[in-house]
Amino acid sequence: MYFVNWQRDISIQEIDGRMVVLKRNKATKKFHEYLLATTYCLVSLLCIHPSAPPPAGKLASYNEGKSMRTNLKNLGVPTPVLFSLTEDTIIEEFIEGGNLYTAFTDKLKNKNILRSLAFQAGCITGRLHNGGYVFTDNKSQNYLVKFDNTIVRTDLAFVHKTNSTFAQSMDIASFLASVIDLKIANYKLIEQRFRDGYVSEANCDFPYLWILLRNIISLGFAADQSTMLQNIAKGSTSFKKQLNID
Repeated sequence: MYFVNWQRDISIQEIDGRMVVLKRNKATKKFHEYLLATTYCLVSLLCIHPSAPPPAGKLASYNEGKSMRTNLKNLGVPTPVLFSLTEDTIIEEFIEGGNLYTAFTDKLKNKNILRSLAFQAGCITGRLHNGGYVFTDNKSQNYLVKFDNTIVRTDLAFVHKTNSTFAQSMDIASFLASVIDLKIANYKLIEQRFRDGYVSEANCDFPYLWILLRNIISLGFAADQSTMLQNIAKGSTSFKKQLNID
């Protein structure tokens, strides 16, 4: 999973008697940000949907600050508490349940929790789009699960304001690409509940470019290529519903 944790080195530490997450920028962070922005623009051109690139450099760092977190909170997007932000380090609240991808694999036998977590991620994405913003890098590893099985959104560097169909499609695609190597039945369940949550908040269906983009970027996420190909080959429940195919 090449695209997981490519920006920062992450550790859990105890500071002043409380557990926190410390994120330090990798030496290649800025290079990767500008590479992502360039690739993003090129793909949007190839899809005949030119779209402004996500933030990079200082703009990306600004997005991790309190101003953006307050803005997201007002849109209904919960984030971890920020304790400290410097040019190369972020210290934020430790969320005990780990990331959403890990939760999906740990809780596969509990379908009710699986449904709830996927639905919440869809709701958060829909609220953001409804507010005129996108995440860009919306993989499941960027959601953290609290002890009560509610989720918060971390890694905010690439949030930016746009109503671009391409940008919104990329949010859907990156989330679903990040879980496409799960077993077929579980992937379909996650996709469906993510879609249900999205529609409930955005008041519209997935933007139509999502399935093309999901298939393209899945190669960068899937640890299990065989299962990924099976999920792609089996088709998409959400896509069939958009086309009114039974």
